[in-house]
Amino acid sequence: MYICVVKLTLKIKLLPTDEQANLLLDTMKEANAVCNAISDVAWQEKIFNNFRLHHKVYHIYKATFSLSSQMLIRQIAKVADAYKLDKKVKRQFKPLGSIAYDSRIMTYKPNNIVSLWCIGGRQKINFVCHNPNYIPYIKGEADLVYKKGKFYLFQTVDVPEEDVEDVEEFIGVDMGLLEIASLSNGKNFSSKKLNDYREKRQKVRSSLQSKGTKGSKKVLKRLSGKERTTSTIINHTISKQIVQLAKSEGKGIAIEDLKGIRFSASKKGKKFRTRVGKWNFNQLRSFLTYKCLLNGVKLVVVPPAYTSKTCHNCLHMGNRQGKKFTCSNCNSVFDADENAAKNIALLGTNYVNSPEKPSMLYCQVHSFLGLKPIPSLCVGG
Repeated sequence: MYICVVKLTLKIKLLPTDEQANLLLDTMKEANAVCNAISDVAWQEKIFNNFRLHHKVYHIYKATFSLSSQMLIRQIAKVADAYKLDKKVKRQFKPLGSIAYDSRIMTYKPNNIVSLWCIGGRQKINFVCHNPNYIPYIKGEADLVYKKGKFYLFQTVDVPEEDVEDVEEFIGVDMGLLEIASLSNGKNFSSKKLNDYREKRQKVRSSLQSKGTKGSKKVLKRLSGKERTTSTIINHTISKQIVQLAKSEGKGIAIEDLKGIRFSASKKGKKFRTRVGKWNFNQLRSFLTYKCLLNGVKLVVVPPAYTSKTCHNCLHMGNRQGKKFTCSNCNSVFDADENAAKNIALLGTNYVNSPEKPSMLYCQVHSFLGLKPIPSLCVGG
């Protein structure tokens, strides 16, 4: 029997005492010092294979450094992996760069305690995690990261997928720039505050870039990190709400395939291109994907062709101007994003219910091009 799993990375914040924090720092420094020593040998003798490198350096550095056998093995593998990426440049490791732990040098205990190997012996360290339900599914390695005075474990977990239930209806999701996501039920998630925030940041960024000093570069790096974090939090929140809504209503989720949006944006104005370039469509889609898998919600991806130009009420071509959509055939007026979301929902519903698996709004496309419609492939036909 095969069990499908979703591989996720769990962020775990460690809460060490001052003494434990110093031991963790010492361990990271020692491990990265070993990596640099191993890298010297690998570079000088052109040994980049993990097995050969292990055979060359293990006994030498086991005697000269204070790492356990398994911790040393992890550092040899780290250097070998680094050279897999590029053998033309000598690899160097920062003193407080991340280090990898596996089950032989790391053990999770009850009551949110993790036992980590450190120089001087094992340390039982308290931790907090926003998704404690995933702790039982921990599998594989974790990276110990030191960032802004805090310690984190980025832990791999294999969470079993829930069985995806068959559905007959879908919630359509139209992703855009004025609205981050508009749903076919009329709900939307506005991007105004985020866009205003980014435009203010862009002005600050332009000012700092013009200075070109070391200090301004550090501030730029910090600002970029904050912006990415803000975007990620918003995408997590939106995707969670959409999946919970679909699950509670017993519906699936239909989204558009937006792979070509960056290319098409090149024809627009500078302000539009800036917004598209900053917006992480792929991240929101990936969050929706894995949250659907974890919650047993069906997700389908449909092509975006004509979803914004078709009237969901009568399935004829209409006219979109900004946020307003008008149809000359049935004289309907709709919110443009909601209309597009309803078309996406129709495509999702028709996809699962039609044996031919239609890929676009064929009725409208064929009529628009003066071709004969294909009834069996028409949404709602």
